[in-house]
Amino acid sequence: MRSRSDHLTKEGRRRAHDSRMSRRGLYAAVAVIFLLGAALTATALRDRDAAGILPSPSVSPSATATAAVASSTASVAAGSPTPTQVVLSDRFGFVVRNRDATVRSETSDAVVSSFAPQERSFTFLSRVVSPSERFVAYWDPAGSGPVLHVRSVTGGTDRPVLTGRAELSGNAFTWSSDSAGLVADMDNGCFEGCSGTLLAELWTVELASGATEKVASGRIWVPVAWDRSAKVIAAGVTGPGGYLTGYDVVDLSQQPHVVRSTPFQPTVPGRLKASGDAHYVLLSAAIEGGASSLTWWPIAEPEKRSTVEFDGMSAEWRPGTSEIWWVGAREPAGCVEGICVGTQLMSFNVATGARVVRQGRFGSLLEGFRVDGSAAIIAASGSVRTEVTLIEVATGRVAAVSISGFLEGAVRLR
Repeated sequence: MRSRSDHLTKEGRRRAHDSRMSRRGLYAAVAVIFLLGAALTATALRDRDAAGILPSPSVSPSATATAAVASSTASVAAGSPTPTQVVLSDRFGFVVRNRDATVRSETSDAVVSSFAPQERSFTFLSRVVSPSERFVAYWDPAGSGPVLHVRSVTGGTDRPVLTGRAELSGNAFTWSSDSAGLVADMDNGCFEGCSGTLLAELWTVELASGATEKVASGRIWVPVAWDRSAKVIAAGVTGPGGYLTGYDVVDLSQQPHVVRSTPFQPTVPGRLKASGDAHYVLLSAAIEGGASSLTWWPIAEPEKRSTVEFDGMSAEWRPGTSEIWWVGAREPAGCVEGICVGTQLMSFNVATGARVVRQGRFGSLLEGFRVDGSAAIIAASGSVRTEVTLIEVATGRVAAVSISGFLEGAVRLR
């Protein structure tokens, strides 16, 4: 899915990947948009950061997110966002990607830390920033004996946590919902136009103990979630062209581990994302000339899929809640490729069915949220993204931030 050229920007790599799917770059018949998307106890994590220790499991969402949910779901429609200068906070920041990755705060473009992730194939579908937003993971190198590293967003020494054999290369990975582990795919690249035999493996990493385990093999997976308490991993399955061909659930409570597969027929040009607590999974897709689609289901029960009325380009789970958010009512109508304007910030609560709609004019791509769920982060669509907009969920207040690259994720700095 992704070009292997080191000099390409993140968007360039996405375009190279999606051109094979007839999505980004030059469209052939169908244009598909892929985007990139459980708070931990702040005091405990701050102590761990200072000691250079990796995170341990968290069990509760943030109070801020919970309070904001009560406020924002009280009515079906809310007022238009209004500008303010108090939305931004130096406690939070961003990972910005060019050739390398840099960490900065919301209020200043000064570099807090930097690292140099290597990429190939589907790695851009990885969740780089931990759910706690305190740590990042990345491959270096990604090919021929890949090494997966973890480090604090504020800098310090990185820690190699998984090393693959020489015949393997790193692929997509994600964090466990408690930020205490990682699940990663590695393969030999023999899945498109290859005359050899596919070698693909799915591995878990327990960060506290350093233990690693191969939990499945034989497919190209895009890991979506790992609920360590429930001993369940969810992953999309992909193949030639980059379309999703299925959805797998790996039951780690059984030995040998059981993989339950749900095929997608027809294949799906979409993106899978898990809620912060890893209880739910969504699948969203936006197609040039066609209708957008959004479905969701409990992580281990894809047969219980439900459909949500959806007109966005991407969808994200709001941390600490059961809410799916997106930017809708795009202008021009049905716009997918190029610069689109969003006029509604919308949400749907999968637990209660409640909806929220905020009117305004902003970018059309919802990139994610702060870890406490207090602000949505929106970017402009199109090839150039040099500004993101933060919208406070509870108040609708807005602030714009110029960035010198592409947004990889949001982080907590202190």
